[in-house]
Amino acid sequence: MYLLIDTISTPATYILFDSGKDIVSQESLELKGRESEHFLISLSEFLLNNKLEYQDLDGVIVVNGPGSFTAMRIITLTINTLSFVHPIPLYSINYFMLGELSGWNFPILIRANRGEYLIQQSKNSSPELISISEIPERDYFWIGDVNDFTNKGISIQSELSYEKICKNLQIINPVQRIEPFYIKKPNIT
Repeated sequence: MYLLIDTISTPATYILFDSGKDIVSQESLELKGRESEHFLISLSEFLLNNKLEYQDLDGVIVVNGPGSFTAMRIITLTINTLSFVHPIPLYSINYFMLGELSGWNFPILIRANRGEYLIQQSKNSSPELISISEIPERDYFWIGDVNDFTNKGISIQSELSYEKICKNLQIINPVQRIEPFYIKKPNIT
């Protein structure tokens, strides 16, 4: 059984899928801002509800960002520690790849902060940080609020298909540890 953890989306989602890439169990929950207190507990409860323990898993796939700096550190540190204690293959995908696996086309937008968005123009391009006022009018894929764009010709399509994601996921080349995918680290001075 494989575990997919997406804490970037709201709500966060845990998915168990089998070797045929069919979803066996899925749970959505609110974690934003409470990852440090609730992530490990909610993950343990999800596995327990499915009569599994972490060491029973065949692999763990984590959406490693971009997202909240602190939340990504908590999630990746927790999973890396669990997989060190119980050697489980680890895989990571970033949010742009998650959207692509769900059937989204490029460009993909991700909100970075109040005034800036990350945009990835194509599969092979690097994400760029741009201000809201610089976003060209067109259709985009993204999960988030539409309010920033009320007076612009921008359309946001925001449905993730976890069924498609699991079916399209390539479970090859495990990593030693999950590295958070940061675009911009916070200024903590």
